[in-house]
Amino acid sequence: MKTCSGLILIVVLLLPGPCVLAQFSPTRPRPKIGIALEGGGAKGLAHIGVLEWFEEHRIPIDYIAGTSMGGLVGGLYATGRRPDEIRELIREIDWDKVLAGRTPYLDLDFRRKEDLRANPNGLVVGLRHGPQLPSGLNSGHEVSLILDRYVLPYSGTNTFDDLPIPFRCVGTDLVSGKQVVFKEGSLAEALRSTMSLPGIFSPVKQDGTVYADGGLLNDLPTDVVKQMGADIVIAVHLSSAPVNPRDFHSLLGVAGRSIDVMIGANELRGIELADILITIETAGFTTLDFKKTEEIMPKGYTAARGKEKILSEFSVSEEAWQQVIARREAKRVNSVGTPQFVEVRGTSAIMARDIQKELSGYVGRPIDTAKLERDLTRLKGVGRFDRLGYTITNHDGQPGLLILADEKDYAPPVFKPGFEVNGSDPKSVQFSMGGRLTFQDAGGYRSELRSDLSFGSVYAIRSEYYHPLTSSSRWFIAPRAGASSSSFNIYSRNTLLAEYRMNRADVGADFGYAFDRFSELRLGYEVGYLNASRRIGSPLLPSQSARTGASTLRFVMDRLDSPVIPRRGIGLEWRAQWVDANLGARSGFPLSEATFQAFQPISDPASIYLLAAGGTTFGHNQTGLPPFSLGGPSRLAAYGINEFLTNQYFYFRAGYLHRLARLPPFLGNAIHISGLYEVGKAYNLSNVTGLPNDGAVGLVVETVLGPAFVGASVGDSAHRKWFFQLGKIF
Repeated sequence: MKTCSGLILIVVLLLPGPCVLAQFSPTRPRPKIGIALEGGGAKGLAHIGVLEWFEEHRIPIDYIAGTSMGGLVGGLYATGRRPDEIRELIREIDWDKVLAGRTPYLDLDFRRKEDLRANPNGLVVGLRHGPQLPSGLNSGHEVSLILDRYVLPYSGTNTFDDLPIPFRCVGTDLVSGKQVVFKEGSLAEALRSTMSLPGIFSPVKQDGTVYADGGLLNDLPTDVVKQMGADIVIAVHLSSAPVNPRDFHSLLGVAGRSIDVMIGANELRGIELADILITIETAGFTTLDFKKTEEIMPKGYTAARGKEKILSEFSVSEEAWQQVIARREAKRVNSVGTPQFVEVRGTSAIMARDIQKELSGYVGRPIDTAKLERDLTRLKGVGRFDRLGYTITNHDGQPGLLILADEKDYAPPVFKPGFEVNGSDPKSVQFSMGGRLTFQDAGGYRSELRSDLSFGSVYAIRSEYYHPLTSSSRWFIAPRAGASSSSFNIYSRNTLLAEYRMNRADVGADFGYAFDRFSELRLGYEVGYLNASRRIGSPLLPSQSARTGASTLRFVMDRLDSPVIPRRGIGLEWRAQWVDANLGARSGFPLSEATFQAFQPISDPASIYLLAAGGTTFGHNQTGLPPFSLGGPSRLAAYGINEFLTNQYFYFRAGYLHRLARLPPFLGNAIHISGLYEVGKAYNLSNVTGLPNDGAVGLVVETVLGPAFVGASVGDSAHRKWFFQLGKIF
């Protein structure tokens, strides 16, 4: 990633040593030693090994400065943590979760779960100031929580000179375009700023300034260490692999290399200012190789050992070393006061009151950081915040828990795009695109106006106004209206028998109760108009128009861990209806349908699952257009779409999912292979005997546009096909 001239390295390595040794003799006072740690993502974890070697050889560090990952490692060391403690902290971090930057699906509010089920992708466009994408692929919430946890005891530290080891870290002010050296204020915010790689992590915004990764201007801050008062400046540099011209054929390759060149230039300046240079061989690793931390960390130890001859001159006696450690321990803070109140900053008064109420249980009790971070992540799951952090504040000598809320500055309103490709019949592929537009606090706090739009094979617009009875009530009303035009195809095996166009318009309203972020109950009525017109094929259903109407009781529970490829949890959806009007029906009839899903991991990459569904009209056969169907990728993949139209059915599927590889966060999530067996039964169909069943195998790729599934299936009675789809899988 980073390169430098071999000639410069040789000069820096060879010249300073003799000069330094000649300047300081045993009769003179010990020189003040400062160390600068370079940024480099996962490669920067090798700095831990360097610090470990220094401690083993009793070499005191009087000043420390770092950039990006060098800032994180340096900051943790400056708080008095020993290298073995830092190593254990790094091992505890779930780097996949941190880098993905997604709020866990289980922690999302119920309505945000609905958004992801409707459009299962990672895209979002804010509309507060016109169409605008988020300022980073990752809002940095998980990173912020880690930093808040590790530096919480130092919440009251005003200057970084008061830390066990004086510390500085470097950021870039994107407003002024200048370097910023953090030396006071919030240590957590300083570390968060120095690690905010543009485009990856959202920048930190404070008082009209926008802070990003300091590596853009000063990746190896030897000048900062010198300014702190160091007599000897030691630079720790991370080597990189030779540049391959073939890596520049893509947009990302060119952009990445452009940043590397810019960072490499300022690294050379940092190297030139160093008295001693330690170069760590990290050429075989990348900035995102956090899975290889156990291989990376020892690299720093090896590099420091390679400089033993010159570094050993700064080793102190055991007695002097214990004095150094004692001074650090005297300044180390290991505990925080018990909060006597909760304060919230960065959001509106009404939302602040909600957060204070939610976290009131932390008053008068020692802070359980693990529980607090889970609670803050669930509050983020409401969808209003980029980040929620915490620290300790004091009012009149009383400690309190201070929650720092960072609201999204680009939303609401927000538009979440959606894409759907149905290739169940490769000869007649259907494509639709659109999305969901959401206005929050429309007509009252916590009220939402949501509109779904679709263009292509399906033209539709549907809006719902969700309004809690009070600002804190779980009871709500939800009037809605919509119109759509979609194709309704009927197949026999893989042969298209008829294509109808279904034109609908309806209005309705629900009265409901939101139990929690997992489940909801609704009771409502909907009335509408349906026109079914045959476009091609046999007249299997009459072309006609009619009024529709139904009273519905619906319960939804979603305890799955993902809307795309779940690995754990259960889901249930049940509805009971009285249909008083339907296309072709002679009279009203009852209806009930339930769908159940269960997923269970059996190893780190593998899981099994079971889907079960069933529906009935309780013996009422004069229902007009049958309310249920089987056939297509989601139910009996080897069969044609709507091959079985029925008034009563059951369906089962058992499947296996195995993760083959992970994708970079900006491309998606993972690649899976899927195998399944399914069986169903449609009742009261004279041309169907036995139990239709099939097996299927396919590849599922979780892309940034949504899950893509390509597979093939073989069923009974010579049913077989290959298919593909983009959009909803489960």
